[in-house]
Amino acid sequence: MICRGAVLALALCALVAGRVAAEPTQEQSERLERADALLEDRAGWDEAIALYRGLLVETPDWTEPRLDLARVLAWRGDYQESLEHFEQVAKSPSAPPDLTVERAEVLSWAGRNDEARVLFEQALATKPNDPRAERGLARTYLWSGQRALANDWYISALAIEDDAEARQEWSALRGELKKKIGADGFGFRDSEKFSYLRTGVEASLDWDFDTRIYASTGTVLIAQPHGPDDVLPDSPSHDHAIEGRLGVERRFATRWKGVAELGGRGWDHADDRVLARGLLEYAPGENAVAALEVTHGDQLEQSYSFASVQKGIGRSAGTLSYWRQLNSAWEAYAALGGAWLTDSNGEIALGASTAWRPFRALDVQIALALDSMRYQDASPYYYSPAVDLGGTLSVMGRVPIRGGLSLVFDAGGGAGFSEEQGESSFGPAYRAKLGLRWERGGFSVALDAARSQSVRASAYTTHEAAVHVGWSF
Repeated sequence: MICRGAVLALALCALVAGRVAAEPTQEQSERLERADALLEDRAGWDEAIALYRGLLVETPDWTEPRLDLARVLAWRGDYQESLEHFEQVAKSPSAPPDLTVERAEVLSWAGRNDEARVLFEQALATKPNDPRAERGLARTYLWSGQRALANDWYISALAIEDDAEARQEWSALRGELKKKIGADGFGFRDSEKFSYLRTGVEASLDWDFDTRIYASTGTVLIAQPHGPDDVLPDSPSHDHAIEGRLGVERRFATRWKGVAELGGRGWDHADDRVLARGLLEYAPGENAVAALEVTHGDQLEQSYSFASVQKGIGRSAGTLSYWRQLNSAWEAYAALGGAWLTDSNGEIALGASTAWRPFRALDVQIALALDSMRYQDASPYYYSPAVDLGGTLSVMGRVPIRGGLSLVFDAGGGAGFSEEQGESSFGPAYRAKLGLRWERGGFSVALDAARSQSVRASAYTTHEAAVHVGWSF
């Protein structure tokens, strides 16, 4: 009994001694003041961080230097370590009352918007009408692309307390409601002497933060000279079409977005065709999107075949895809699609890719893509392989040149295998694209040129050129 009491007494003495030791000395308090003074200039942040770390080695339970360290690390962009220190401060009985809001702000700066939103909502449940928490919630919705909710929270926060920075952000958000008009042209020619030229204009209007309405019209000119292997020798060697489309894009239920588009294409010498498109996207998290797209039209843009248009072959297709940002440098994509054609043929396609961004400061990606496609039956009117396999390693990116001018590029090479009507071929494949972009004051111009080679029964090459001019106001 005496031994047990002695042990308890010694433990109590040790605990008291530890608490006394944890109390900052005058010299430590002076070092803390010196570190805090260094925060006024960014050049002094590294020295301040070193002082805070030293103080925490000596007094790990001291809340004030740990909180200051968490703040300056967040300002410097070291969000993960900053949040770890905020977590420790949150466990302290001397944690400041607005710590939840601070942690939420850092989470939003780090792009962890879902976690930030939960903390902001917790803070508002404890302290309703807190303007700082409402501003933070507005920014969180803004940075996660939920502009309608961001607009509502900016209005609420500014009604409670006018904040110059928040008002500027809200004005910029309101300025995102745009009207756009644009004109474009696209030309294509392949090694089978097929040529395609499309010109068009499009206008769009942001009806509100969640709804965009757009309309387009254009012309399509296709041509292919007759040859000894022509499957339609009596058809014309060229055709012309006029088309128009009307569509609406709508974001709803926070994580969902839908697109509905309807139009038509009328040919001079071929069957007219209804054009329709539907898209449904779901974002299960901040860095992932699943999508289902269905389309109805002709086979033209799928195969670039003159004969498919003259035979009036229609195409209804569906594609299920999933994209995910794995981390700050890596992303992945996969898609599965199928199509039903009016000549009783069917198509199935599967593709997957992964992309790596090796440099934070440069908009450059290195991507590996694998794809496969097959048709149920062979058709003489369009490319319809029993097997088509391909793999490509490519480099793509955008490099600023000067002012609003930048260079875009996409170059890659690989190999492919194709089998069609009993003939098979294996060989190299590549694609090279180069373009310019210019943007200033709502005006934009884009120019692109590309050449590619893929594998069919023999090597198949294509040349493309595109131009786009737009104005946003």
